Amino acid sequence: MPRKDDNLHPLVDILSDCLLFKNIKKDCILKILNNTNYTVKSYTKDETIAIEQDECNHLGIVLEGLLAVQTIFPSGKVVTLTQLAPTDIFGEVMLFAPIHQYPATITALKPTKTMFIHRKVFIALMSEHPCIMENFISSLSNKLLLLNNKVKILSLESIRQKICSYLLQIYTQQKSDTLKVPLSRKDMAEFLGIPRPSLSRELIKMRDENILDFKKDFFILKDIDALEDCSL
Repeated sequence: MPRKDDNLHPLVDILSDCLLFKNIKKDCILKILNNTNYTVKSYTKDETIAIEQDECNHLGIVLEGLLAVQTIFPSGKVVTLTQLAPTDIFGEVMLFAPIHQYPATITALKPTKTMFIHRKVFIALMSEHPCIMENFISSLSNKLLLLNNKVKILSLESIRQKICSYLLQIYTQQKSDTLKVPLSRKDMAEFLGIPRPSLSRELIKMRDENILDFKKDFFILKDIDALEDCSL
């Protein structure tokens, strides 16, 4: 019969790449798991993990698959706020908010596995392991920066400004003229808050003006100066 330790090795490998467990050795992560109550749930494609205003008392960690955090309006319009890939965490802000409710709907974009840790258990973990607390605060800071970038993009007036600002943010992260954009055209349009046909038309215009080129989820930035001028 396999030992509990043996069954946890795949989980340890995933969590070692999660920001919450940064600078924590794998053998220590294994000990933490062996002494922590948690659950792992599987979801099928298009299954809903949480609906806006659902109660949130657990920290979530994506182990496999892909999640979309979305705002769904009464008209049926859907705006994708962000996507969550393996090792990403969610629910951490609501754990310590006055009202423990999800501010958006979370849906599986593909078959997904997620780890959940209850608020009380997570508080005990942070008390016992100060490194986890530091990593948790770092994660909150990163989320705040991403939110600020999102607000900045949505506040821009023209479609071209939004596109340029978004691509420049990725350019800053990847430090390359050839960008791998993590969003599909549909999701990119939702993220930027613009209709998909309008996004496609503007991208074609920018390609014709030799500002950029694109193929599927790759973009080649040909004129960084023009992108920067447009993003202001």
